[in-house]
Amino acid sequence: MNRRDLLAAGVVLAPGAAFAASAPVPASARAMAPRESSFLHFASPEQEFEAHFRFERDLRDEGVAVTWYHFTHYAIADGERPAPVIRYEGMEYSYFRRIAPQIWRIHAHNVSFPRALRDGEFASAATNPVTGETVQPPTMRLLEDPGVLYSPRGYLPLDSREARWLPSLRTFRIDGDSVVVDHVRPTPDAWPKMFIEASTSSVSRALFDDPRVTSLPCLLTGFYAFPWPKWMAMGARAGHMLGVWYGHKLRGVSELPEEFRARVERESPELLKPRWTEHDRPLSAVIREALK
Repeated sequence: MNRRDLLAAGVVLAPGAAFAASAPVPASARAMAPRESSFLHFASPEQEFEAHFRFERDLRDEGVAVTWYHFTHYAIADGERPAPVIRYEGMEYSYFRRIAPQIWRIHAHNVSFPRALRDGEFASAATNPVTGETVQPPTMRLLEDPGVLYSPRGYLPLDSREARWLPSLRTFRIDGDSVVVDHVRPTPDAWPKMFIEASTSSVSRALFDDPRVTSLPCLLTGFYAFPWPKWMAMGARAGHMLGVWYGHKLRGVSELPEEFRARVERESPELLKPRWTEHDRPLSAVIREALK
């Protein structure tokens, strides 16, 4: 019986009402439940800190964390349209120890290789979209990080000249089946004014809610804004660079993609291991004062 037959039989239908049919209702026509979205709050700054440290590192007394990522550099020059310059693939290898209750000492090194924008092949040259000149983006090896202390009070760079913890901004959210944390890391006073680092990390709620998981294998996105690097040859031209990344926190170097890991093994095999000797450097009097 169709709608016309029902009306002829005196059956009154509400406006927009439907009747049972043999064909299923298309998924696009079904009512969808709203996506769960709420902010996640903690009973204390210590609990919030530990939740964040599970994303970034590991709550064990000593451990390592390997992050693998792709990121794209954009040129943002005054008076010009922002434009992509080069792609990079890289990793960060950090190694950390708890030196006091809820205070970890963290050291790390990074290595990143340039890749062409269009085909992703390893590259040694790119076009500066502002000047039109050919530039040579280098392999980036960051090996001189002085290290940092991290605690519920914030960050304390180990080369700091004053015993002042730098607080960070963290916002935790429930997003459907995931827990997400947005993090704006503080910039030390000695760094360039044109610098900011922010990230968003996400992991399943099931893993986040499991206290046995001390290190969360999260997905990472984020960005840097930073001054022109020398290889861009921008001189006094006003503007800056933006780096936007997407990556994963891995369980170790064995999970690095084969092509990337093979190049690191050829060129810098020592970077596939933790550099625990970084932790042997004595803390300055300023840092020891901050620990009291």
